[in-house]
Amino acid sequence: MNSMSDQSLRPRFQGGRASVVLYGLFLVLGLGSAGCVEWKDEGKGPKLVPGIGSANFEAPHVLATAILIVNDGAGRAEDVQIDSVILSGATLTAPASLPVGLGSIAPDGSSTLIANFTDPLAGPDASYEVIVAGTYKEHGGRSKFVVKESVRTSPDSPGSSVASTGVTAVQIVNGAHFPPQKPCCPDEMNEGQRARTVPDGPFRPLTPSQESAVQPAPHGSGGSASISFPVNSPVGISSSTVAEPSGASGGGVVFETENWFASYSIDGGSTFTKLDPTTIFPQSDGGFCCDQVVQYAPSIDRFIWVLQYGQSKLPTDTTTNNGPNRYRVAYASPATVKSSGGTSWTYFDLTSTTLIGTNNNTWLDYPDTAVGSNSFYLSADDVNNGGHVVVRVSLSDIQSSSTINFSYTKPSDSAVAYGGHLCQNTGNEVFWAGHNSNSSIRIFNWPESSNTYNWNGISVGSWPQTNSSNLMTSTTPDSQDWLNKLSGFPGNAVLGIARGSVGRDSKQGNYLYFAWTGAIGSGFKQPQVQWIALDRNNSFALVSQQQVWNSAYAFAYPAFGVNSQNEIGMSLEWGGGGNYENHVAGFWGDYVVYATTNSSIGTKRFGDYVTIRQNSADTSKFDAFGYGLDATTPPGGTTVYVHNNIFSR
Repeated sequence: MNSMSDQSLRPRFQGGRASVVLYGLFLVLGLGSAGCVEWKDEGKGPKLVPGIGSANFEAPHVLATAILIVNDGAGRAEDVQIDSVILSGATLTAPASLPVGLGSIAPDGSSTLIANFTDPLAGPDASYEVIVAGTYKEHGGRSKFVVKESVRTSPDSPGSSVASTGVTAVQIVNGAHFPPQKPCCPDEMNEGQRARTVPDGPFRPLTPSQESAVQPAPHGSGGSASISFPVNSPVGISSSTVAEPSGASGGGVVFETENWFASYSIDGGSTFTKLDPTTIFPQSDGGFCCDQVVQYAPSIDRFIWVLQYGQSKLPTDTTTNNGPNRYRVAYASPATVKSSGGTSWTYFDLTSTTLIGTNNNTWLDYPDTAVGSNSFYLSADDVNNGGHVVVRVSLSDIQSSSTINFSYTKPSDSAVAYGGHLCQNTGNEVFWAGHNSNSSIRIFNWPESSNTYNWNGISVGSWPQTNSSNLMTSTTPDSQDWLNKLSGFPGNAVLGIARGSVGRDSKQGNYLYFAWTGAIGSGFKQPQVQWIALDRNNSFALVSQQQVWNSAYAFAYPAFGVNSQNEIGMSLEWGGGGNYENHVAGFWGDYVVYATTNSSIGTKRFGDYVTIRQNSADTSKFDAFGYGLDATTPPGGTTVYVHNNIFSR
């Protein structure tokens, strides 16, 4: 049951796009009793629903898809078996035979089915609907399920598009005079997000680089790398086990955020003063919560602080729409942070209805930021539509504190970059990226001199993406899978991006670095950080493909930076193989990274990013922010300790 001949069920192509014809009648007549199963046991059983699938069109008439199946129920779906995979008018070529097993899917867990088709009408920028039917085991018996997942191929590559524009007003707050509020979403943002799945691409051989080891971070010079950590201190503020640390330094101030709170230091990071954002800014869209990001823009001497607002619902919750919500972009000089005790800011808002559109279920999540030569950049995921938007604001507008003019991309253009981050040290052009497949990456670039952004597809060696065979998992000594959340989101998204400075090193030149987390598979016994180097001056030619990996333990959550010496600095997390999850930092090429924390307890909800910035006072150094977890005394709880690090040669 791998093909159908009824062309009335095919996608209708118009102007390079497609509208999918839903075939509920087929489900009723063709599948009969294999229709959707009701959620049993009054909400206590499994419930398999579609996630964010993806499709890739690389070879003529070949459509590669990755279908995400999510368990939105309260019970475990055991021994999930796929009996039928159908794309109207197409022939299934992979898996080669059915049924195929996806293993067990825990509540709030997911599994990815890789399904490839030959399709005479396959093409770019088109939508398809794949129907997956199968069974799972619960209470000793088997239940049937059907998942209909809509997937879309990316626009043709190379390609380009013109950014839209908008205007927003600025406002000023001073004195933290608002009453304190609990965060609107104490169960964490990103909780309902699912990573964009990555299809299989044409196989291209991949040679692993040298393994990387882990050593304790030295206070002075240490190890063969001659690295030093003049600052490696805990911020000392309670947070959740999803700390999401971000920070930057400038003008003698370190400004740092972790999930629901913010803090600043005026003594080089030795001590921090805690700030409550709900007392500093007015509430909007149901309230403030989480996903904060901080940058320092040296050219205008401003900290730029991004805060997320709005009540969130899970994407699978059909009873209440998500959004609208907004990002609050606040900015202040280091001198103002000192004089006001961190309570005086100028800010502007960017709303989801503006950046996504009022005709959609609007919800923005998982922001990132970058500072260019003349611009500030903000990116975020269009959660309900599977898109990704990038916003550009002139630094001169921010400095003048007048009306803010901004430009922004079309979210669907860079849907492959869902869950991804922006390029650091980005200069006169910003970059972001996403995977067409596990052997092809799509690079986006937006020059400051133009309102047109572009994309190109680059072939890379085949790496192990997360699916039902290649698992993203790593266990701590107390039997906690600390990559449990990463396997669901942000998955294999491109998180670490940095640009090498031009002209300082003739061997390096204008290079770009893109990093993401790979799963177990293809010879890698543990999850690992995959990264590539591209030559911007040579049409994004692939220069190198490397990994941060070890056969005994996992590396994940990469953040990359480049200093004034053109060295690649890394901030990431590691764990498993008899180790708790901990923050590590170091330089690429040393094949050793240094643990800045010393955890004593594990968690199944770690994440969702760490940070690295070029130090503003000495650009040969890096500021890094990561975290570890301690068991409390008496036992039964967890203390989260974010560390502020400065490291250099």
